[in-house]
Amino acid sequence: MQISYVTGNKGKVELINLIYKDLGINVIQEDIETPEIQDADCKEVAKYSAKYAAELLNKPVLKNDSGLVIETLNGFPGAFAKYAEEMLGAEGFIKLMEGKKNRKCYWVEALAYCEPGSEPVVFESISHGILSEDIRGNRGYPYDKIYIPEGDTRTFAEMTVDEQLATFDTKAYMELVEYLKQK
Repeated sequence: MQISYVTGNKGKVELINLIYKDLGINVIQEDIETPEIQDADCKEVAKYSAKYAAELLNKPVLKNDSGLVIETLNGFPGAFAKYAEEMLGAEGFIKLMEGKKNRKCYWVEALAYCEPGSEPVVFESISHGILSEDIRGNRGYPYDKIYIPEGDTRTFAEMTVDEQLATFDTKAYMELVEYLKQK
């Protein structure tokens, strides 16, 4: 089975292919721009973009949206994680968290599958962790240098991709497989 994944990020395609490597599913990249609505709910953002892409490409597509929810910051940045990361960087988040005892956070991953002429179906995963007190590691994005997954002491930027995947909640990806098998 082949699935088209709408993203400009090759790393996301590599990651999902690692998740699906033993399931006979090949994910290919569709690097097109889709409108990204401004909504605090990652599921709504993913649904809107998936429906747009399915109609534009006239084929089934997969689209995701993710958000970082920081408890002590009342859920900020949430679905606005990419924008906040670009504006603040890892350094800005370290500054925002100065003096905060509660460093708990979690990543929400909303995975939307949509076929042309249909409404999107959304699956969600949540990966828990904490924010470090300093910037560590040299791989990945700014968040990777401050996010420590639950059960580990290293930031994502200090881990290999396989180590990251071992801490990552893949529930949404597995639910998508079950959904497609039933179709």
